[in-house]
Amino acid sequence: MGAKYMKISFLVTYYNQKDYVKQSLDSILAIEKPCDWEIVVGDDGSTDGTIDVVNEYVKLYPDNIKLYVMPRESGKKYDSVIRASANRINILEHSTGDFFCTLDGDDYYCDTHFVKEAIGIFEKYTDVTAVAFGFRYFNEDKWGDINILPEQFTDKIIDKRTYLKNYYLHAGAFVYKKNYDNSRFEYIKKLCFFDDNNIVINCLNYGEIYVVNRYIYAYRQTGESVYTSMNQLEQAVLNVQGMDVDIRLIGEGFKDDVIERYSTAVILMYIWRNKIRSVLGEDKCNRYTKGCESLRPSYCYKLMNYYELEGEKRDIKLFVKKLMRKKKKYTLKQYIKYFFRRTA
Repeated sequence: MGAKYMKISFLVTYYNQKDYVKQSLDSILAIEKPCDWEIVVGDDGSTDGTIDVVNEYVKLYPDNIKLYVMPRESGKKYDSVIRASANRINILEHSTGDFFCTLDGDDYYCDTHFVKEAIGIFEKYTDVTAVAFGFRYFNEDKWGDINILPEQFTDKIIDKRTYLKNYYLHAGAFVYKKNYDNSRFEYIKKLCFFDDNNIVINCLNYGEIYVVNRYIYAYRQTGESVYTSMNQLEQAVLNVQGMDVDIRLIGEGFKDDVIERYSTAVILMYIWRNKIRSVLGEDKCNRYTKGCESLRPSYCYKLMNYYELEGEKRDIKLFVKKLMRKKKKYTLKQYIKYFFRRTA
């Protein structure tokens, strides 16, 4: 298929991020596009003027930019991760591209050539389903650490198990083939989760990851995002819940690799199992427990409700001990020190 027949979708999600709309959308418009394109914006019911700014761009590019706004009841408490996931799923389902990229509303692209490069790779390697670049932290107008994979993976396909066990790249640092059919969308909707890692893990069902080692994505760390606003224990809870999702998004043969990927979070949840409710509070714990309903049997649910389990405590204890034996460089004492250091 020639590039002139192809189309790429840029999927952007916002929630009360008026101050970042211009930078994020302008960064997409500046990208060199060797094919047809669209920007599909999903807004989670913003009340700060975000929608008005997006609509200004829709007026300028009516054939290329579409906006979908999710209804939000005033005063109602929502699970922020589930809402953000629903927002992503909705715009991915409405996208019409052969390829897609994802962009969180407070982030932006800092490279203008990566789409053209990725499409060239897709044309050359038909078994590739995602092209991985890299990202760089950005906060208060200052650049932070660069996150790319080790040099030995440059310009080549990385083994899936190697990536799953050892590495993380922000979902926005990829270009994906859109390989999903309606049945897959329905399955993801039932899970209720499609967060950062889940997007990447899901793509592994459909092909290989090709690595290009340069950063193309500016990942803003404001402390206001769903993840960065959490303390370290809650991040561990969210990561284990993410593990539950990833196990269901990827083939059975990769289950152990996914568990190893999240083993630190599992061990921290187990170590602090008697403190989870006091640290997170009953309201958050109840929301996480409710969120696990679509993922049962759920490791997150079992660890959060460990003392209420009847016959499964021993199984969980053995499961965690097995993980700790695999991570021989860590001891229980080191994990506790790690937790205190990260929460200080």
